[in-house]
Amino acid sequence: MIKVEIRKASEGDLPSIVKIWQRNIKTLNTFSDIARLYRYFSRYFFIAVIKEPEPNSGEYDKDKIDNIIGFVAGALRDGHGHVSGLAVERRYRRKGVGSSLLRRLYEEFRNEGFERVTLEVRMSNKDAIRLYEDHGFKPAFIIHGYYADGEDAILYEKRLSRAMGVQEPAPAYTTRAPR
Repeated sequence: MIKVEIRKASEGDLPSIVKIWQRNIKTLNTFSDIARLYRYFSRYFFIAVIKEPEPNSGEYDKDKIDNIIGFVAGALRDGHGHVSGLAVERRYRRKGVGSSLLRRLYEEFRNEGFERVTLEVRMSNKDAIRLYEDHGFKPAFIIHGYYADGEDAILYEKRLSRAMGVQEPAPAYTTRAPR
């Protein structure tokens, strides 16, 4: 079993975030682009980390280096929250990691008083579209030629209900390691 935790990203996490971003998101963003986004909006960057238990004891070593398996990059846009990027390493997808990252970002946006979140997603990215719609995002409109390769994007929007209240950070959970 592995333990997954969601925590705020630090500047030292940037190399791992960039690798995951470039490996999992069809993008032309460079390290400098992503680092600049982080420096402006670091309070809205969260990572998913795993720690595997020690083989003999089954205990988790709190001093062992975290293995980053996913991230969400939030930003502010026109007075509301915005999801600039979300990626989870392929072998850890469909295990709730992306959902946990999004919920933690929503919490931060609500704490800042934002009631709306937007994001753009490639029209061809059916898995991401399903995830976002499962989280209550609604398509607002299509942005033709949004991506550098000419692909269209769908702009999605989600309302953050104040009635939802401020939730505790997403709890750590355990899952079986992928085979």
